[in-house]
Amino acid sequence: MFKKYCKGEILISLVVFFGCIYLFYETNKFEGLEVYGKMGPSYWPRFLLFLLMLLSVFIAFTTALQVKRGTASSGFQAKFDLPTLRLFTAMALIVFYILGLKIFGFLVLTPFMMIAFMLLLGERNKFWILTISLILPISVIILFTKVMYVPLPRGAGIFLQISQLIY
Repeated sequence: MFKKYCKGEILISLVVFFGCIYLFYETNKFEGLEVYGKMGPSYWPRFLLFLLMLLSVFIAFTTALQVKRGTASSGFQAKFDLPTLRLFTAMALIVFYILGLKIFGFLVLTPFMMIAFMLLLGERNKFWILTISLILPISVIILFTKVMYVPLPRGAGIFLQISQLIY
């Protein structure tokens, strides 16, 4: 059982490693202002991918050593309880948010996402929920669009028209 678990852990580490190599290769396609002595648009993705490659090799190596020594642990035992349910609900909310940004836009979708997350985390004060879910997205819109000139997703159809009315 332990060796089978550890082989799976090593296999996943290798999959992550080769996935990082592929993504590292894809960063060559990043276009931007490349100035000698300054970081270009591909610097941080490459740096983080390199660190992820090192960590995956480290995990595979330490797991192989533990199997060889016979000190490998039994691994993760999943339990279905309220914190696990909250985790999977949060992951589903994040996936919905990422997929919904193109359709609904940042301005429309973000307050609803924040309300859902605050309720998921246990906040019950309606004043705080409404205040934070309205003020924070407006602050982000002002910071990104007016100060840093970074466009945020505006949505499609009627949601695009709503976003264009506001900013």
